[in-house]
Amino acid sequence: MLKLAKAICLATAAFAAIPAQATTTILSGLGPDDSSVFFGATSNKTGAINDNFSFTVPAGTVSGFIGSIALKTKLDVVLTSVLLDGKSLFTQDLTGYEEKWSLADTIVGPGTHIIQVLGNWGTGGGSYSGTLNFSPAVPEPATWAMMIAGLGLVGASMRYRKGHVRFA
Repeated sequence: MLKLAKAICLATAAFAAIPAQATTTILSGLGPDDSSVFFGATSNKTGAINDNFSFTVPAGTVSGFIGSIALKTKLDVVLTSVLLDGKSLFTQDLTGYEEKWSLADTIVGPGTHIIQVLGNWGTGGGSYSGTLNFSPAVPEPATWAMMIAGLGLVGASMRYRKGHVRFA
């Protein structure tokens, strides 16, 4: 009986030591034009938050926020960190029962990016949500000037090209 009790204690301790598994959600609907997408998570259990939200965009600028409001003490979600591509680019604006993390206009390259949300659910769970905005990159005036000049040169070379007609 004592061996059984020890085995149960060891199994319980081992299970409790397992870190939270990260969940990944793919966000669709961003880009190639100005756009935004809503995301978040809800739980009815206590435990760690380790959620990843993946999105793919062309080069441009992203901004957004993540927040939670606890209507009851047991639903108080505590976000400890919000990362974009592994970097702490989100800033915490509000703490306590109302939390808000903001992402100011941030330039991103083309490809897939990940927002990682870390924290803890309240004793009764809770929820958080956010919005991510995307604006595509706009070419600089110098780029437009070079493109127009290049097209002008191609047009001029075609206009003044001498045509040679040969008869056999």
